[in-house]
Amino acid sequence: MKNIKVWDIFVRVFHWSLALAVISQLATADEFKSLHVKGGYFIIVLLVLRVAWGFVGSRYARFTDFIYPPSEILAYLKGLFQGRPRHYVGHNPAGGAMVLALLFFLALTTFTGLLTYGAEGKGSLALQSIDVTARAWADDDDRYDDERHDSGGQSEGHRGRGAAGGKDHFWKEIHETLAGIIIFLASLHFCGVIASSYLHKENLILAMITGTKKTT
Repeated sequence: MKNIKVWDIFVRVFHWSLALAVISQLATADEFKSLHVKGGYFIIVLLVLRVAWGFVGSRYARFTDFIYPPSEILAYLKGLFQGRPRHYVGHNPAGGAMVLALLFFLALTTFTGLLTYGAEGKGSLALQSIDVTARAWADDDDRYDDERHDSGGQSEGHRGRGAAGGKDHFWKEIHETLAGIIIFLASLHFCGVIASSYLHKENLILAMITGTKKTT
């Protein structure tokens, strides 16, 4: 067995910075809006840098090293469930797919966060968000009015939704749903790391700290 350098300093700093940023976003979602917004911008910067590094970074950081066809991903997962997965120095096919999924849904989550913030007339997407959300809520209100006319009443929830609150509610619901998907993917990622570490007899968490793996 010998040590081989796998994860460069950028990948390691990005990984742990993103993990801490996501945790802080969950902790500040309700009570600390200013910190939550700043954290969102920080995540956007991290994502942009990681995508760029995926093209110009070191060997195992590049997308070309861990993007695999679906057949190879399925073959790896089959071997994983059978207890004898194929070993990869960098990201395995399932891990590579998870990286792409997390980057994609994190990008969507931050974007809808900007739209939610913009619906309040704040942030870089304020004008676009207000326009889009206003049209969305107009359609929703038309449908509601039809339903209210048929039922002859008005719900308490709808009476409480003012014009200002209604604009950001549309994107906020999508944003929170995407945040839930991020939590689910992160949980799968953690379970995959633990399972791979056990089956391959290597500490993948430690490898993301030191940057090195043991290989033959």
